[in-house]
Amino acid sequence: MTTLRKYILALSLGAAIFAGQPVFSQDIIQIAPLFEYPVAPESLTTLVDKSNYLIEHFWDPMDFKSTTAVDQNALNDAMKVYSVPMRWADLANAEVAIDKLIAKISKNPTLLTQFTKSAEEIIYGPRAEYWIDVVYIKFLDAFLKNKKVPDARKTKYEKQLTSLRNTIVGQKAPTFDFTGKNGKAEKYMPMSTPTIIIFGDPTQMDWRLKRMRLETNVSLRQAVEQGKLNILYIVPSQMDNWEKEVANYPSKWIVGNAPDVAGIVDLRADPAVYYIGGDGNIVLKNTPIETAVNEALKNIYP
Repeated sequence: MTTLRKYILALSLGAAIFAGQPVFSQDIIQIAPLFEYPVAPESLTTLVDKSNYLIEHFWDPMDFKSTTAVDQNALNDAMKVYSVPMRWADLANAEVAIDKLIAKISKNPTLLTQFTKSAEEIIYGPRAEYWIDVVYIKFLDAFLKNKKVPDARKTKYEKQLTSLRNTIVGQKAPTFDFTGKNGKAEKYMPMSTPTIIIFGDPTQMDWRLKRMRLETNVSLRQAVEQGKLNILYIVPSQMDNWEKEVANYPSKWIVGNAPDVAGIVDLRADPAVYYIGGDGNIVLKNTPIETAVNEALKNIYP
């Protein structure tokens, strides 16, 4: 298949889903696809129906009986296109389709490894256009449980799975230990007061500018001073003189250092910002600080 033909097919899929809006407008594909990507039937008129169809039938043309490895770049490309309907399909339908896919690839540890790497690249890693944790967790589960996959290949993925499972939106926020500015051992535990947790590097200029905006936000400052909101700032790495870097932070903020927290909390964003509700459950994770602040203030001052 020519590059142009494949590019047109990829755009056709985007058009079928997004009614004319290109999905990856800057990605001109230069590799041969594993198979011809399907397009949702015209008889399906809603975004959800089209997405449900593609989630269920996208991999139908692929030969899963082959025991040889596939081209990893081509698989990454297919996974990238597949990730589009993942965002819009019914969650129940998507989970069933993903489970069926994983059942097929789990019979071939080589293919399972390749799909896991592809999922890491497309829906989890730093180059992902959109993180889809609930799906990536399924790939990690299958990969780590497969006895034919060497244990040496599993270490990185075990750490990923731990941090993802600890920080699923809607579940209780994990507890973790940290050292306060006074040098005393402290522990974060979800509490009845809503909390914004910021895991970041205090030396970054971008963060310093954001911190100034936070400190000059009158509504935010009042919410913290009145005990309606907590702000917890954590340096998540071993850093010399971190106490000096945070010495002038607002006195009402809880500030500390937790060099081992990356093994507990998903810190893909930088800074990694979490908003924990008054019930102790994670409302937002790895979100822009502005989004977390707006959500918190909206709940405090409806």
